[in-house]
Amino acid sequence: MLAGGEALRPDLTDALAAYRHFLDGKGLPRAFSYERYVMSDRSGQATLGNAILDFQDAAQRLFLANTDRRQFPITGPAIPCGSDAEDLPYIVDHFPYPSTENWQKTIGAHVIWLSGEVRVYAPALASGPTTFEGAMILHADDRYNFNPGDNDVATDIPDSENGRFEQIGWAHQFDHFSTLQRHLKWDGFSLGVTLAVRPNTVRIRQPSDNRRLRNRL
Repeated sequence: MLAGGEALRPDLTDALAAYRHFLDGKGLPRAFSYERYVMSDRSGQATLGNAILDFQDAAQRLFLANTDRRQFPITGPAIPCGSDAEDLPYIVDHFPYPSTENWQKTIGAHVIWLSGEVRVYAPALASGPTTFEGAMILHADDRYNFNPGDNDVATDIPDSENGRFEQIGWAHQFDHFSTLQRHLKWDGFSLGVTLAVRPNTVRIRQPSDNRRLRNRL
């Protein structure tokens, strides 16, 4: 079924590559592309947009707490993405569960946290706007496994159908991780950045551990 999916379901490229690692990776950690998640899933786009706003808000609060500092680091707490906790309405609304089958199967509910460096340019005597520049890193962590009692969102297949492969030693759960970077710039203290640039990188390739030929080109 995996080989058939790799041949016939290009829409599940990331999910199939992760599943192959579940079968063949011997439990070793695996990197995935959060850039691809953001590019192809509206929940990923919402998560990044709200993460930027959280980073911006933290930068402004830290500066206002000590306006003598013009450069400082930021490290934030864990943010659960895809949580259904009723007591966390902000998290549920702003960091949603993946909307596409590909990413539901690749990472599902996961955790992110933010870090970075901020520079502040504040003119003397309030002669101009205070300008912020930030180098933000979004860190994503996930445990790829199949939980008894849960079901696949798209097919409703019980997780136990795949989890049993680990029980008999044919597969191994693993840590899944990624990072994403943005250069941010904004003036003043209103939320909403005027610049959010992805670092210059080579083309964002499909996962190399998916065996479709085109993924290796």
